[in-house]
Amino acid sequence: MGIFQRSSRAAPTSQASVARQHGIHWPLFASSALLAALSIVIFSLVSSMVAWLLDQKHHVHTYQVDWPGNPTQINVEPKNMWTDQGHESNGLAVYGFFLGIFGMLTAWKMRKADQAPRSLTALTTLLLIGTVFSISAFIFVFVVTYQTTGQRIREPIAINAVGLNYPAEKWTPETWFRAILDLPLADGAQHAQIKSRVKNMEAWRWILLPLLLVYITASYVVVTTWLRQRRNTTVRAGSAGSVEKTGAR
Repeated sequence: MGIFQRSSRAAPTSQASVARQHGIHWPLFASSALLAALSIVIFSLVSSMVAWLLDQKHHVHTYQVDWPGNPTQINVEPKNMWTDQGHESNGLAVYGFFLGIFGMLTAWKMRKADQAPRSLTALTTLLLIGTVFSISAFIFVFVVTYQTTGQRIREPIAINAVGLNYPAEKWTPETWFRAILDLPLADGAQHAQIKSRVKNMEAWRWILLPLLLVYITASYVVVTTWLRQRRNTTVRAGSAGSVEKTGAR
């Protein structure tokens, strides 16, 4: 009789655990889907920027600047240009996309499972790594951007460096082309195109912020789920042990 009493007491706990598990997969699925979507957006914008920079370098070569009395050709890129922030953002986007897909698959497995799949532990570890990666990328991109913000292309230096890449200061693609827009470019169509590209560069930089927030949210959800699963496993193991001891008596 004691065995059946203890079994009936353990059953509601197990059922409640399953019910909670079935409910927690939706936040994990939603945050993972958003992570994958934002990662695709960033990857597309950064890849578009890289393709455009290569096109400018290999096909356009120079811009005509109509300074009063000194019309000058200026190379499309400076001598010292930081591109690491673009590579890091692209890497973060690729990592986030595949991690988002993995998170959605894990959430889907949890939908009908009585206990969390083994992939939940791997997802927890990968999301925590991704969150640290996202924080470092966000800080790095904004630091190098603001370190070079406000710089101007100086006419005497540009005139003396005709045929060479502009030698002064360090730049990011965004701050360099923003400085290009301040010049009296002879080609209005080029000015409009560069302005559009600068907006794209600003866009992917700022999208890193919601991506970081999604990483943090997804990490919170998956860590909470993982800890809850560990507690439920411990409770079930304890209940099973009690039943075995009672049966032995």
